[in-house]
Parts: sequence; structure tokens; C-alpha cells
Amino acid sequence: MMSNILEYRNVDIHYGKKQVIENVSLSMKPGEILGIVGESGSGKSTLIRAAMGLLGEGGTVTQGQILYQGTNTTIDMTQIHGEEMRRLRGAEIGMIFQNAGASLCPIRTIEEQLYEAVLEHESISKGEIRDRALELFEQLRFTNGEQILKSYPFEFSGGMNQRVGIVLAMVLRPRLLLADEPTSALDVTVQLQVLREMKKLRDMYGTSIVLVTHNIGVVNYLADHVAVMHQGKLVEYGTKEDVLNHPQDAYTKKLIGSVLHLKRS
Repeated sequence: MMSNILEYRNVDIHYGKKQVIENVSLSMKPGEILGIVGESGSGKSTLIRAAMGLLGEGGTVTQGQILYQGTNTTIDMTQIHGEEMRRLRGAEIGMIFQNAGASLCPIRTIEEQLYEAVLEHESISKGEIRDRALELFEQLRFTNGEQILKSYPFEFSGGMNQRVGIVLAMVLRPRLLLADEPTSALDVTVQLQVLREMKKLRDMYGTSIVLVTHNIGVVNYLADHVAVMHQGKLVEYGTKEDVLNHPQDAYTKKLIGSVLHLKRS
């Protein structure tokens, strides 16, 4: 059995004839937080979208494997489609986008959207779903879980919708959470709050998290291991301490010189 929960093996990705990812190999253990960092266009978001089958029109994994250690078997995510992929999305692998609010329906309550998301994967009562959500809200220090469930997304700020989006992604208790720039659109105070919540979810449930960001300060706060992407290539990869304290690549050194520092707590 594979000991890694997620592993990229010599992955190439093309959009048409243009190669956007070249020969990337990396892996992560269960319960680990992996930060993938790089500037816009480096290929970092493409990597996690490939794992979810969300490359979009013309996007193809042309070489290599993306292996996920599922509940019962190892799955090559590049080889599954349709219903098989839908079964994994949400239930085993959750995803948080940069603008989680955009994925929420503005004219349906959070509670209604919560029920729909869970009932697609689990046969449990609405009461059980509601209890699970309220427990999550409480653990993440939301003081008004009942009110949130009855509210509509348009009633919330962008930061609040992002936090609600994390709860919706976690209510199914996925084993792996892919987070694509989850804090970049938020102000620094809300950023720190969201990062604390993501770390707490890992600590509570052992959830493995892949965090894509352009900000090494965010990686420094949250990640265990760091992968640095530049122009579609993996230029540095290792423990957070090694990469941030002893960078070998010139591009990594440049990124470290322009970070937003977030105080750990």
C-alpha cells in the first residue's frame, strides 16, 4: 500500500501544444500540509486542478501519474472521469477556491446548500448534517452558527463567505483538502483567521492539505513542506525549514525576499 496520500510522478501538462507543467514529482504524507508557492503563471494552481480533473478546455496530463491513496485503493486521478470522479470530489477530496463565495448560490441559504452537498455523498438525516455543521462552526469559533445556516451568501462579506466555504468543504470530512489561493483576496486580519481555521481542521481531523499560494509568508505560517514552482517546473522542494532557511535556487531566494510575514500563534 502506498504510504503517501498524494503523489505526483513525472507529471507533464499541456494546453494544446503548449507545455505548462514539466516533469513534476512530489508527494505528501497523511496529515501533512504542503505549500505550493510561486508567482502567477508558475503552474501551481494547474497542478491541483489536474488532480481534480478541472484543467478545463484543452488541458491534458500528457505524461506521468497523479496517485491518490483512497479509502480502499490507490487511484490514478488522471485515469478517472465522470461518476467515479464525482464520488471522490467533496467526499474524499475537498477543494477551496480563491473566491469561495462565487461557488455559493446567492439565492439559497447556506443550510440548503449544505444539505445538497452532503446528501450527494452520504445517506444521513438533515438533522445529523446540521449538527455536524454547527459543531464545526463552534470548533472554529463562529459564535453564530445557527444564524449563518439561515443566511444567504449575499448577506456576508467576502471574508465571511470564504470562511463559510471552508466549512462547506470540510463538513464531509475529506481526507485531502486542495486549497487554491484561499486567502489572497482577503485583508491580512481575515487571512490570518482563515489560516488558523485551516490549521485547526488539520489538527482536529488529520486532514491533509495542499495549499497553493504566491505568498511565502502564508506557507511559512501553515505548511510542513514547501514546493516552489517557476515557469512550470519544480525548482525547490523540501521541508519548510530547509527551503525557507537554506534556499538553493535563485528564484526561491527572490521569493523569500518579498514575503508578507504572518505571526505564528
